Amino acid sequence: MSVCLPATSLETITLAVASQLEAELAPVYGELQVAGRRIFNPTPPTLDVYPGDPFQEQTAYGHASREVFFTIRARVSMADNEAGQSTLLQLLNADGPGSVIAALAADRDLQGWVQDSLVDGVSGFAIHQDVSEATPLLGCTWRLRIVL
Repeated sequence: MSVCLPATSLETITLAVASQLEAELAPVYGELQVAGRRIFNPTPPTLDVYPGDPFQEQTAYGHASREVFFTIRARVSMADNEAGQSTLLQLLNADGPGSVIAALAADRDLQGWVQDSLVDGVSGFAIHQDVSEATPLLGCTWRLRIVL
């Protein structure tokens, strides 16, 4: 049986994801910059949420029957290489305090804004530098599948 939710804006969804991450992870990490948008000049450690690629997939008949995919990206400073990698490894855990997957699993319908959500992909470490003026940061990403 499919539940019919009222149309929710994509902006509301990204803000709900960011809010969920901040509520679950800020107590573990303290100073953590979290945004429901792509952050081009972050203050690490940081998490940002933005449309993934591919972004939408039609799941049934009707133009609004869709799943959307968001990228959640964590970035840390490389100034203290070991501490940064330790933070990323903690974020990458599948469960436990500090885990992005566990933080999102704590409220899969994002306070009723979506039908369901699930992390269905996780990257390894990579260097991230969105703009040439920004300092390169070490990071990783999660792919969040959302059923609208």
